[in-house]
Amino acid sequence: MEFRHDFFLKVAAIGKHPEIEISEDDYCGITEARRTLTAALNIEEKYDLVIGNFLDLEKELLMLTVEKIVDHRFDYDRAYTVTSSLDRRIINFVLSAKNYTELISSKASKCVKNTTEVKEAVEKLTNEQYEKSSDYRFMEALRNHLTHYGDAVHLVNNPDRWLTDENKEATHLVFNLSIYALKDRLAENSKFKPAVLNEIQDKVDLKKAARSYIGAISTIQEEVRKIIKDSVHEARSLIEFHLEKYANENDGRSFAVGAYSAAEHRDGKKPIMLLLNWDDVRIGLQEKNQSITNMDKRYISSSITP
Repeated sequence: MEFRHDFFLKVAAIGKHPEIEISEDDYCGITEARRTLTAALNIEEKYDLVIGNFLDLEKELLMLTVEKIVDHRFDYDRAYTVTSSLDRRIINFVLSAKNYTELISSKASKCVKNTTEVKEAVEKLTNEQYEKSSDYRFMEALRNHLTHYGDAVHLVNNPDRWLTDENKEATHLVFNLSIYALKDRLAENSKFKPAVLNEIQDKVDLKKAARSYIGAISTIQEEVRKIIKDSVHEARSLIEFHLEKYANENDGRSFAVGAYSAAEHRDGKKPIMLLLNWDDVRIGLQEKNQSITNMDKRYISSSITP
């Protein structure tokens, strides 16, 4: 197939469409912009997966707590059902969260030109969270335990209690559900990180640890967004510029426009598509998943308020 230009923009479809020449630098810039936006979307998708698994855990805790209002049984069968259900949610959350913390520095570095500098900066962020939070250290160690050894939820408690007024008269019965990992059970795994095992109490409140952990991850995500913001904005603006440029030569239409290298196309390489609807997903995820850095200070209540 013969083309009039070495590098050009053209609708990637059968039919007669304008072929707009671009420079090799333009083509390389579009290639890099596409890589940047793809990496930025992947960061938001990874974070959204962590948030989703955290919410699944919280929803399961709430649902099981609500069921206690009418079902007071807690025999062996019921205890097993509750424990296994919560264990699954904890495992999904911890594995996705640790996957995020392990990969975020590498993924952030793919969004910028100064890859080494950004990779080191994000690694410093994750190290700071590790150093400052015992819950963070515990959840990171728990991931290896879950992967290679056993479960996380060893104990479920029902700390329901009556609230009293100034006359010490009972006014409201508050239902709650607590879940714990037990130190002696974790110690059965000889490979559980000794430094972390030595600093935890006999019981680790998994609900508190999970909220603290997601708060720390949210802090990392907020900082990563700031670090890559300019690079991602420039990448999107570059693609928007070329789409507008093509639309001006094609009666205002720029749907399914691709950037072509004539030589690479002859070798069977597909054009780089200048589409932004998939990047709109990234923006939507960023708007949806706002900062929850203080998640350990938040909880849900269904109490009747005057």
